[in-house]
Amino acid sequence: MALALHARRLLLCASVLALLAACSTPPSRFYHLDASAPDAAPQDAARPAAAPLRGGEAQRRVIGVEGVKIPGYLDRSELVMRAPGNRLVVREFDRWGGPLDEMVTRKLLRNLETNLPGAEIVGLPLQRDFPLSQVVEVTLDRFDAAEDGPAVLEARWRVFDQGGDRLRRLGHTAAQEPVSAAGDPGAVADALGRTLDRLAQDVASALR
Repeated sequence: MALALHARRLLLCASVLALLAACSTPPSRFYHLDASAPDAAPQDAARPAAAPLRGGEAQRRVIGVEGVKIPGYLDRSELVMRAPGNRLVVREFDRWGGPLDEMVTRKLLRNLETNLPGAEIVGLPLQRDFPLSQVVEVTLDRFDAAEDGPAVLEARWRVFDQGGDRLRRLGHTAAQEPVSAAGDPGAVADALGRTLDRLAQDVASALR
């Protein structure tokens, strides 16, 4: 009887300790890349704004965007930041609100729609056959921020004509954006979003 009572007390103590540990664990915070919508691209004075095509006027211009490839060190839910000594710091409780490659691709699609009025921007692969005018491929080599520095994007991209059969342009974008509060994950996510705006502007210029 005494042994059973002692076992129950040990079990109760273990439960209390586990509850206290759970209460002391900070909650995870989630971030996205849509904090700032891209500004409308300025129109070239010599180039009138593109108008949507009406039926029978011409074939629709449809631009397909492949899913953006991200480096392996970013293929995780947690935010990754750089620290002195070539270290990468994984922020355990600061997480992206979804797969990072999908979030980057969605934001790039939105930005290209803003920068290329009149064109239809679609994500690839498509669920059914669809005639494409051009295809864009993007690979990120870097997409992060130092704990006390700016947000940095380095990307390689390719533009294909004839539905993806003929290479039109090879490009590289290197962008830095200041972080309003150094090391703050929310400010980092916002600054990274602005680097994607600049990437979209470069790609859109090659598509015009």
